[in-house]
Amino acid sequence: MAFSQATAPDGERYRGLLSADNGLPDRHVLVDTIRNAAPRLGLRAPVIATLDAMLSCLPPRRSHHTVFASNATLTFRRNGITDRTLRRHVALLQEAGLLRRHDSPNGKRYTRHSAVEGRALRFGFDLSPLFDRLHEIASMAAQTLREQERIAYLRCKVRAITGEMLRLDPQDEGALAARTALRRKLSLEQVQDLLACLPDKVTKAEGSATEDDHTPERMSASDGQNVRHHHSSNKEHTDKESAQPVEQVTKPAKVTVPELLASCPQAAEFSPRAIETVEDVIQHARTLAPMLGIRDSDVIAAQRRFGPYGVALTIWAIVEFHDRIKVVGAYFRALTTGAKSAGFDPGQLVRRLGAGRQCTA
Repeated sequence: MAFSQATAPDGERYRGLLSADNGLPDRHVLVDTIRNAAPRLGLRAPVIATLDAMLSCLPPRRSHHTVFASNATLTFRRNGITDRTLRRHVALLQEAGLLRRHDSPNGKRYTRHSAVEGRALRFGFDLSPLFDRLHEIASMAAQTLREQERIAYLRCKVRAITGEMLRLDPQDEGALAARTALRRKLSLEQVQDLLACLPDKVTKAEGSATEDDHTPERMSASDGQNVRHHHSSNKEHTDKESAQPVEQVTKPAKVTVPELLASCPQAAEFSPRAIETVEDVIQHARTLAPMLGIRDSDVIAAQRRFGPYGVALTIWAIVEFHDRIKVVGAYFRALTTGAKSAGFDPGQLVRRLGAGRQCTA
């Protein structure tokens, strides 16, 4: 399978670089990333669902990003929304800078080729702006997820502090007001202001974080070394077994940067620049991790065993099949520090993905 790494120094990342066999980000990865970045893009869930319907009309391998589907097809894929709603969603996607309209004289969507000139006229919804901004959207998603994690932590802290205050004085007005405020959806700044207004800024429950502090979550029961199960038609089922930290240091099988790019093209597509060095791989993995729901603390814990590059290989690989995993964060912990991690090798996982691509090429 031929692979060409697209770069975007001038903002024209994909233009002229697409080929019929060039890998593109999986639609599920793309839509999940947009959902995570939605607060910063100013998009609501119904609009993202319409965008998902448009993306579903694009072939996996293509030389352009123009949607030719009719309104009837798009409304059907959006469970019967009205034409008026569809037009409104298209306008919002245009305002967000994710879509351009190329309208034909008769209002229909189609393409016309010229074999002599080697050119084509495409009339429809052009999603090239979305793909041009992939790295920017990925960064937005990472920032949003980190902010949400911070908000959740501070809300819990406010709850704990006010709980201690109310145990001493059930009628404490400050604590009661803070509890009332927590019923609303608050921004990070609002939660910080709420905490600043409390007389006590520290709760007895707060201490230094350690790698075994996580609340148990449901995780994949499958062997981390076997990636064949990711091609199952059903969602990955999980078991109830808690992860146990594994202390020994493991050196992953050696994987070169070109091998990684060929094995994990979807992960590479989210990078704003060419991936050329090991450091580039590690830095890009730091952007991908929060997009997938992998906590910074889990990454740090995994690095103690596999090192920064081994953890980066794991994150890149997970991008390729994350839609088959029910809880990505728990799956990552199971692979890297949990009870299922004894025989896990990030390098071998990447090589299996590469071998699978060669078999299907």
